[in-house]
Amino acid sequence: MIKVIVCVRYPGVQVDVLAADRGKQTYELNKNVRWANVYDPDDEWPEPAEYTDMVGLLKNRYYDMVLSTKLAGLGHAAFLFMTTARDRVSYIYPNVNAAGAGLLLSQTFTPDSMNLSEGGYNMYHQMADWLGRPFRSVPRHPVPPLRVSISRKLKEVVAGKCMNAGVEKGKYIVIHGIESDSKASMQSRGDTDSLLPIEVWAQIAKDIRGFKPLFVIPHEKERENVEEVFEDLTGEDPNIVFITTPGQLAALINDSAGVIATNTAAIQLANAREKPSIGLFCSEQKGKLFIPNAEEKNCAIVSSKTGKLKDIDVDAVKQAMQIFDVSLALV
Repeated sequence: MIKVIVCVRYPGVQVDVLAADRGKQTYELNKNVRWANVYDPDDEWPEPAEYTDMVGLLKNRYYDMVLSTKLAGLGHAAFLFMTTARDRVSYIYPNVNAAGAGLLLSQTFTPDSMNLSEGGYNMYHQMADWLGRPFRSVPRHPVPPLRVSISRKLKEVVAGKCMNAGVEKGKYIVIHGIESDSKASMQSRGDTDSLLPIEVWAQIAKDIRGFKPLFVIPHEKERENVEEVFEDLTGEDPNIVFITTPGQLAALINDSAGVIATNTAAIQLANAREKPSIGLFCSEQKGKLFIPNAEEKNCAIVSSKTGKLKDIDVDAVKQAMQIFDVSLALV
């Protein structure tokens, strides 16, 4: 969101990104990113050599602006200050830990809570509003809808995986959000209750008509469990694909007929690629936070009535599957 506003408002600008090792994978979807460097901003005690090396790297690139979505205290503010960028913009702690940070930053934003991700889709609304503000002769820029680009190489890799999984382009529904301890689950940091046991997923998948359900697993250790549960319930072999990166997931969704997912990256990628989708949430409030204006995005929201995702009403999900029938009729 932030990078899109910058690139729309300032055509030709070059954007570089610092992110954790898994976060870096996200930026293969953004054609506006020049370089993506691995550096974990959440590491409270970084190695001195790594810290000074990164400061030197950023300083030598002569940036006009540094934006940080990490909550800054004095330490992180000092890191941004040492880059010598003209403008240093960051969120700061909403408590006493922010003391002194504002002295080293050009612009600060104070969030409502310690976890920005709890704000859902518009978690960075303060920074987005500031970046898009009218300035001199440049008018205000609204936040554009989320869009992602997919490289030809990614499409070819995913096409091979789909072939091995036994599904054809446009004839499968992506199932994403299987309960796992893998970091590749891609669940939201703002919603800890966002993964479903395979037993519930199997109940949902057996009711899909006209398309093949394609189970996305974040780790190969989950394959045997998915096969066992689905075969016991339906007597059929499940279609399974092993996907660990946002880029491959986006390519998989792009070739699908639609998505059924919990609050993971899959539901946002389905909206970005304009695919019909069903989002499963632990509460109605979470659904509204993470998928605002769901109907406009061709997304059906199904929320649990108990506040626990595992208690999701399978019959309600089955009724929501009509969204795929409508989309098929429009093709």
